[in-house]
Amino acid sequence: MPTQRQVWDIYIRLFHWLLVLGISYQWVSMEVLDDAMENHALVGYGLLALLLWRIIWGFVGPASVRFSYFLPTPKTLICYLQAKPRPIYASHNPLGSLAVFAFLSLIIIQVLSGLFMTDDIFFSGPLLGWLDKDLENWIQGLHDIVFELLVVLIVVHIVAVLWHVFQTEPYLITAMVDGKKPQTNLPSMNAMQIHCRAIISLGVAVALVYICINYLPEWLGISSVDDWDF
Repeated sequence: MPTQRQVWDIYIRLFHWLLVLGISYQWVSMEVLDDAMENHALVGYGLLALLLWRIIWGFVGPASVRFSYFLPTPKTLICYLQAKPRPIYASHNPLGSLAVFAFLSLIIIQVLSGLFMTDDIFFSGPLLGWLDKDLENWIQGLHDIVFELLVVLIVVHIVAVLWHVFQTEPYLITAMVDGKKPQTNLPSMNAMQIHCRAIISLGVAVALVYICINYLPEWLGISSVDDWDF
């Protein structure tokens, strides 16, 4: 096997596994638990912060996690599907890249639509009451539909990862833990830059979520929301 080098930094790996834990809890809190709506919302806010961080990291992080590095084009996708054997990519292959963008899109829709949710008893999302009632009902229905699509995508993702593990990339699962893959000619960033940029990016993401929850409703003239001052 070729020499393995660090491809995915510690922060992108933490993002991946925190996302797994967060989505898993969201499913359990709605399908198994009966009184977890407020915790469901808090985890949702955490997921929103994670996603905002990932978007920022996709522009300022190391090369392997930048959107510009693995954004697939029709040409690269066709070439990858036609290639025999399939080439090994330092970061995501074109199909994996499509999965990344699909995941990010669905989860963004999911967390944003969650800001309009209510259980009509104890909880109201911070943006509930901002839009027309019919539109908010549609958004609430979208919240349920998108989660079902997300579950389907997760299943497809797991099957695809297992296929790659047994067919072409036996190290793929361990790479999600230690971040190492066989690769060449991948631009690097020194550790201090990575740590500083990651911490600043996380601070910006958390601040944006805090503003969204505690100040945005007032700025939009929404009065009938829960007080989420934390």
